[in-house]
Amino acid sequence: MGPIARFDAPGLLAALDAYPYGCTEQITSRALPLLYFAEVAEVMGVTTAEDLRPRIEQSIAAVLLNQSASGAFGLWRADSGDLWLDAFVTDFLSRARKAGYAVPDTAFRSAMDNLRNQLNYAPEFDEGAGPYAYALMVLAREGAAAIGDLRYYADVKPGAFDTPISAAQLGAALAAYGDQTRADAMFTRAARMVASNLGRSEGQVWRADYGTHLRDGAALLALATEAGSAAIPSDTLGDAVAAGIAGRNLSTQEATWALLATHALIDRPGAEGFTIDGAPVSGPLVRMLEDQTAGGAAMRITNGSGAEATVTLTTFGVPSEPEPAGGNGYQITRSYYDMEGAPVDPSAVTQGARMVAVLEVTPYAGGEARLIVDDPLPAGFEIDNPNLIRAGDISALDWVGSLDDTRMTEFRQERFVAAVDWSGSNAFRLAYVVRAVSPGSFHHPAASVMDMYRPDYRARTDTGQVTIAE
Repeated sequence: MGPIARFDAPGLLAALDAYPYGCTEQITSRALPLLYFAEVAEVMGVTTAEDLRPRIEQSIAAVLLNQSASGAFGLWRADSGDLWLDAFVTDFLSRARKAGYAVPDTAFRSAMDNLRNQLNYAPEFDEGAGPYAYALMVLAREGAAAIGDLRYYADVKPGAFDTPISAAQLGAALAAYGDQTRADAMFTRAARMVASNLGRSEGQVWRADYGTHLRDGAALLALATEAGSAAIPSDTLGDAVAAGIAGRNLSTQEATWALLATHALIDRPGAEGFTIDGAPVSGPLVRMLEDQTAGGAAMRITNGSGAEATVTLTTFGVPSEPEPAGGNGYQITRSYYDMEGAPVDPSAVTQGARMVAVLEVTPYAGGEARLIVDDPLPAGFEIDNPNLIRAGDISALDWVGSLDDTRMTEFRQERFVAAVDWSGSNAFRLAYVVRAVSPGSFHHPAASVMDMYRPDYRARTDTGQVTIAE
């Protein structure tokens, strides 16, 4: 209850903690809120006080593994060419340094130099200034931006900052230098865009900044509140963001910026005037309860303040029945073949058999997305010779046909995972080799595909049963 209840901060922290993939954006999004929500994370079982510092330090080390020699960051490996991602990671590193975490000086200077260099060599622009806005904000918060440039963009090119988050980030950069008038003008511009966008349906469009209307609204609320701006309708915007969060699968960007908005609002009145089982409480409050059907005691919450307050109940559990095949925006199928291309029924195979798993994903419409394909293995299977597919050496499997390029492929012990950037309505195919290694009958989990930054667009196969005979 209290400010953290409005956007269900405990639930968002738990969802980020359970997120199973690890590109640079996702590692950063999972770690960034932990800088501010240590107590909530501990109550939720996300981490302990003793483990928090090592966990954030591990995240810092993980993102730095994907830093290139130029100081830029790649999404799945050391790379360059994504200025918005560069700014997001550098923002995290800057905040971590301010919170007392060790960030190698050389790596941080390189990241800051990369932002400066890209701004210095940026072509003239009249639109699409989102990555530049984020870079300017990070530099400004470190005292490394040119105030003259910020004022020029606000006075002459405000229309180039054509997403709510970019307008808000330029406003935050100006506020960092004390130019509240221009900052408020940019926050007002962002608020008009949010009011037009938030609540409208949003199709599958490619955004270089990994964003959605909901993410932009949460970011505006966070940045304007941090800047002490009164230029936005905070209560109205907060209500709209809370409505957008309720009952939805959120992307890592949406969850992280909602948590940053929560942190910015944390000083608002909390649980003052409430009692739990007759005992007074104050401030933001989180309690973790076991399933009451398993013997937990009831809790009586009383609001004696006379004022409205938010109490959020978040439930976690495992479905009693697997979801059927289906989805929204995509169809995914999973088929098995022997090494010569004959179909194989995985419910009846012999120990030692090698098979080719073929996944085919068909978009229902011609959207653009960063997709993740996830195929968990049954307990009796293991991936066989992943280097065969990783190296593209499938000449012996020419019957599979053309396989599509991936941004990342992981051959884990328990699953196959691939990231694919895809646009259009044509289907794409992925394949890998498995071996039946352990006799017995095993549950076969569903394969799935998901748009990582619009996760309501997803699909899954049926679950099944695998029987391996000796």
